Amino acid sequence: MKYKSLYLCILLLILGSLLMAKELQIPEPEGFVNDFAKLLSEDARNRINDWAIELREKTDVDFMIATFKENGGEDDLLFGDRIYQSWKIGSKQDEGVLIWLALKERRLGIEVGYGCEGYITDAFASQLREDMKRYLAKGSEDWDMAFTQGALYLLEKVALEKGVTLTGTSDWSQRQGSSRIPSKVIVIIILLVVFILWTRGNLLGWFFWTGGRGGGPRGPFSGGGPWTGGGPWTGGGSSGGSSGGKSSGGGFGGFGGTGGGRSGGGGARGGF
Repeated sequence: MKYKSLYLCILLLILGSLLMAKELQIPEPEGFVNDFAKLLSEDARNRINDWAIELREKTDVDFMIATFKENGGEDDLLFGDRIYQSWKIGSKQDEGVLIWLALKERRLGIEVGYGCEGYITDAFASQLREDMKRYLAKGSEDWDMAFTQGALYLLEKVALEKGVTLTGTSDWSQRQGSSRIPSKVIVIIILLVVFILWTRGNLLGWFFWTGGRGGGPRGPFSGGGPWTGGGPWTGGGSSGGSSGGKSSGGGFGGFGGTGGGRSGGGGARGGF
């Protein structure tokens, strides 16, 4: 009876451990930068996301970032590998790198695809992680700087290996910017609409009137024009929306995997 009770206790402990170590559900990626722990500023997310897009455009190498509130106490290697495979990171040649962070457990890891292991060595990954840790002292973490510097360090290495020059702005981002209507055009359109309303649709007649009489008809904004005496745009202007930025989930319409997903087990992992 004594031994049976002991075996039962051991069995219960094993079952309890298994339940506690239940795998954390990996969410779907939102882009190349997936800040589920909400650590990064919008500017940092957008900037690094655009760098990752340019890297994909010029080298076909995937670079992704993922922050989580916790990893459920899972082993670092298993956790990083699950993310890598779940998101199918890497090109068809398995060239991809993932930097992940679990906030609650204070774990930081770098996973490297099979195709990158020749130049993203374990020694390089360890140095990258150590450089990031310099900005992550407990109580004074600079999340933006840690991930920005880590990204730059990695991008420089890949660009050198592939013989490309990275500008910091992807073709995708430039196309998005060029597709926006310039603010000057928007202002001109607004002016045109105002004049059409002011002349009650007789814009051509207004021009003839001013040419022959030296003045225009008195419109709804009495006193000489729509901006005189406190019209709707007095003292301000239209922003035109020309500076609109993309969200962190942007970039190639969102990351959907490219057929990779094989981590070679290389990289570096540990606490910070």
